[in-house]
Amino acid sequence: LKVVRVPVPLESNREQLLDQLEATLTQYEVAAFIYEPLVQGAAAMKMYHAEVLDAVLRKCKEYGVITIADEVMTGFGKTGTFFASDQIDCKPDIMCLSKALTAGLLPMGLTTCTLEIFNSFLSEELAKGFFHAHTYTANPLACSTAIAALELLKSEEIQNNIQWIEKKHAEFDEVIKNYPIVQSTRYKGVIYALDLNIEMNRYGQLRDQIYNQFMDKAVFLRPLGNTIYIMPPYVINEEQLNHVYNAIEEVLSTL
Repeated sequence: LKVVRVPVPLESNREQLLDQLEATLTQYEVAAFIYEPLVQGAAAMKMYHAEVLDAVLRKCKEYGVITIADEVMTGFGKTGTFFASDQIDCKPDIMCLSKALTAGLLPMGLTTCTLEIFNSFLSEELAKGFFHAHTYTANPLACSTAIAALELLKSEEIQNNIQWIEKKHAEFDEVIKNYPIVQSTRYKGVIYALDLNIEMNRYGQLRDQIYNQFMDKAVFLRPLGNTIYIMPPYVINEEQLNHVYNAIEEVLSTL
C-alpha cells in the first residue's frame, strides 16, 4: 500500500498539480483520493481554492477513483456552510464526520456514501455485506445528542452567529495583518489563521511560551508551529471574541 501526496490546490499551481495528479493516476492503480475540503486543519490551517479542488476531484472521477472527504473538522458550519463540500461542485463519494456531529458533547462518528457504494454491499449473500462495526455503534445517547446538535445548527440564531463570526474575523484581519511579525493571514467561515514571521518548531520552547501566554490570559489557543488559529464556538459573544482578539494582539506585541 502506497500513499502519494499532491500539493495544496491553488490557482498558482493549478496546471502543475493537475499534471502531477494525472501522472500519478496513470502510473498507479489508485484506490482513493482522501482530502480535507477547503481547509487542512492539522497542516496548520492551509486554505485552498474550491475551483481547483473541484478540478482535482473531477480528474479522479475520470479514472474511477473513489473520493473521500474528511469533514471531521470542516463539517457542520466551520467553513460557513453545513459542509465544506457544499462549496465544491464535484461531491465526494464518501464523507467522514465526527466531533461537531454531537456538538463535541459525546463521541460519535459517521461515514456517509453515495448510493452506488452502498449498493455494492447490498446483497442477500452475507459474504458481500460490509460487516465493520464496533461495540458502541448507534449508541442511543450519542444519537440523541447528535439530533439535538443538528437542530441547533440549523436554527436561525446559530446560522446568524456563524455569519457574524466570519464578519468579525474580517474586521480583525484588517488590524492584525499589518503587524510586522505577521507573515500572512487567512479566514474561512469561523476559522481564522495567521502565520508568524518567525522560525520555530511545531512543538518547541517558543511555541509553548506563546501557548502559556494565551492561557495566562484565559484564552485557549493551540499554536501549530508558527501558525496561530481561532475556531470559536458558535455561541461565543462579542465580549468573549474581542477578548480573544485582544489576547492575540497583546501576545504578538511581546514577541
